[in-house]
Amino acid sequence: MQYALVAGVMSVMFGVGSSYITNLIGVAYPAFMSFLALESDGLEDDKQWLTYWVCFGAFNIVDQFAGIILTFIPFYYFLKLGFLVYLFHPSTLGATTVYNTVIIPRLQQYEKHLAEFEQKASSAFESAKEQVGGFTKKEQ
Repeated sequence: MQYALVAGVMSVMFGVGSSYITNLIGVAYPAFMSFLALESDGLEDDKQWLTYWVCFGAFNIVDQFAGIILTFIPFYYFLKLGFLVYLFHPSTLGATTVYNTVIIPRLQQYEKHLAEFEQKASSAFESAKEQVGGFTKKEQ
């Protein structure tokens, strides 16, 4: 297991399959640990892995939009892998730190705008649902 991890990190460092290996390590291990956390009795590990997935999702959104620019950064996938390991590693609890210092302040900053967006989306959904209901009633 240890040799496979070292080989994976070396492959990322040298650019061989770096995107695939980075995503595999960033998803496979946390998914397995999340499964174990769901089956355990305590809630603390559940919270840690849920926090990881929130941070992972936010990071992937940024990565998708800025990915073209970020690939020009030397050793980008190596840095990305290091960041993902920082997020999920039990000794750093990086996901909790990122969540508390980056994500929560941004959510609080835009809370009013998000609530307005949620209200508009909900009313648009209800309107669409009524229109679709009207079509199905006419067809019958």
